[in-house]
Amino acid sequence: MTKYYLTPPVVEYGPAGGGRLFIRYRLNRGESLMRNGGVWSQTAFPTEDVMKAAELFYLGGREYEITSGVYQELTDQGFGANVRTG
Repeated sequence: MTKYYLTPPVVEYGPAGGGRLFIRYRLNRGESLMRNGGVWSQTAFPTEDVMKAAELFYLGGREYEITSGVYQELTDQGFGANVRTG
């Protein structure tokens, strides 16, 4: 039986500021994935209310074992690059 693992997307952020050293400093931040009404979306800073309202919610910066159905939904909606098999 194939297992599927989801790692939500990572986005590179840099600090605000006009100093020339700021353009070289970057941090990776895990973004969250959520499903509402069967539609998957990505969010950077979810509130507690947003998380509670979602049908499914995967907090960024972690890895999750997911079902084959969730895998298929994510792949169909463009998040297949964030899923691996194991």
